[in-house]
Amino acid sequence: MSERATEYVTEEVWRQLFSRRRRRRRRCKGLARLAEAILTGKRMLHNLVGAIAAWLASLLGGDRVVQAFARQLAANIPLPPDAKMVAAARGLQVTGVLLCLVNGDDLTRCQCFIDLALEETKTQVKKILLAALEDWTALAHFPATSR
Repeated sequence: MSERATEYVTEEVWRQLFSRRRRRRRRCKGLARLAEAILTGKRMLHNLVGAIAAWLASLLGGDRVVQAFARQLAANIPLPPDAKMVAAARGLQVTGVLLCLVNGDDLTRCQCFIDLALEETKTQVKKILLAALEDWTALAHFPATSR
């Protein structure tokens, strides 16, 4: 993991991040807040692009339906910085989970783990529901995990 991370940050910063046991817990919470801020910023950027598209549609004489269509289309098309923003947020969360693991913390109390698990769970549940809408036999692609 550290080899992968040091492709993007210096080894010195990586080492400092894991120094002092007492601070690692606070660092996880800070990483979680920053990841959430990045993901919120991404949503805000999409909403801004949508609002600009709707405004332009209104300037060009588009009625409310055309404006709504322009807003939704522009807001939902992936933007060039999307992948980097998501990768940065997920990288922060994964690092926070690693900090908690190194600290010996209970992962159910690790904010980075909680945020990552909730997002991945939502994604998986959405895939299951979409599969169910198409064909219930497709649900076989989502086997239950053994307990």
